[in-house]
Amino acid sequence: MTMHLYINTTSPFVRLVRLAIEEKGLTSKVELEIVDPWGDPAAFLKANPAGRVPVLTTDDDHIIAEAHLILRYLDEIAQPSIFPSEDLARTLSIAAPALGATEAATAIIIGRKSSEAFDTDMVGSKRYRTMADGLARLEKALPRDFADRPDIANFAAVTAVDYIVFRFTDRDWLADLPNLRAWRDRQKGHPSVEATMPYI
Repeated sequence: MTMHLYINTTSPFVRLVRLAIEEKGLTSKVELEIVDPWGDPAAFLKANPAGRVPVLTTDDDHIIAEAHLILRYLDEIAQPSIFPSEDLARTLSIAAPALGATEAATAIIIGRKSSEAFDTDMVGSKRYRTMADGLARLEKALPRDFADRPDIANFAAVTAVDYIVFRFTDRDWLADLPNLRAWRDRQKGHPSVEATMPYI
């Protein structure tokens, strides 16, 4: 039986899950369904009343919403683990600011739907600061390359960098981050990275 995953083509949280699916060799076992979360399709809302992607239906019909919970499940059923035991604390400490930057970026995109001034109000300004600070921390503590080992840190880092560059085109976010730019350049061509790039 095939698992089913609700996605859209821009969500960074979907990308985290899709990176895991690719790296664990589960692509043929997961059926992807593109959905517009803002359109509130009935079947999607039945699966996840919160109306957020990703949502995974397992092959025994359990429904799991929220990217981090899906990642936990995928780590249980297939190797390699994206939470490496030998340097877990370091890996998680690198992933954390990247995930925070991604959360901030999505908060701005969503906030713009309710307020044209969201970018410059108190909340929006804090979210911009979080994005910049998250990338700056990655500059000082880079994750491993995908070619060395796929893990939650490089998943989070490539997702944060690519989503911010994709959504916020008014500046060069990596202009003053040469280490992070070089790290991202080294990931070019890696199959899971290329297969999960965001697009509209």
